[in-house]
Amino acid sequence: MPEHIDPQHPQRRSALRVLGPIVAGIGLILTIIGFASFFASFGDMTGPRYFWCAFVGLPILGIGIAICKAAFLGAITRYMANEIAPVGKDVVNYMAEGTKGAVRDIAGAVGEGLRGDAKAGTRCRKCNEPNDADASFCKACGAALPQAKPCPGCGERNDPDARFCDRCGKALAV
Repeated sequence: MPEHIDPQHPQRRSALRVLGPIVAGIGLILTIIGFASFFASFGDMTGPRYFWCAFVGLPILGIGIAICKAAFLGAITRYMANEIAPVGKDVVNYMAEGTKGAVRDIAGAVGEGLRGDAKAGTRCRKCNEPNDADASFCKACGAALPQAKPCPGCGERNDPDARFCDRCGKALAV
């Protein structure tokens, strides 16, 4: 059994599990008596004699139900979790299986963006137009594009004006 903050918790919960239904039962009985008295008085000209019982019984019934909620909430929650968890797991597995390709594509695109992949190309310094990585001249204005510097240590292609490698940190030739 899990360790509780209040060592008296199990005893209090057991007492509430007995008290709640008793209080709710008393409230229900009083409510039934009050409404029965109300509807029984329809045939004669006297007023309902015990209708006040409904006004006392309804709040007592509400209090009894609240006590039962407090007493049984953990058990109800555990039951609901055991019923819902397998369905949730199946939904997640189904969605993961169906979206694997899309997630892989998105992750690859994000990775390329973070790495600044060579496939991303270079921007023209004159007009800022994006160009293919292997282009020598800008497709928009025709200006010569600077060529990427390969790192002598790891082979990473770096920006033309870089002084150090993005991947390994080695100095690049000027």
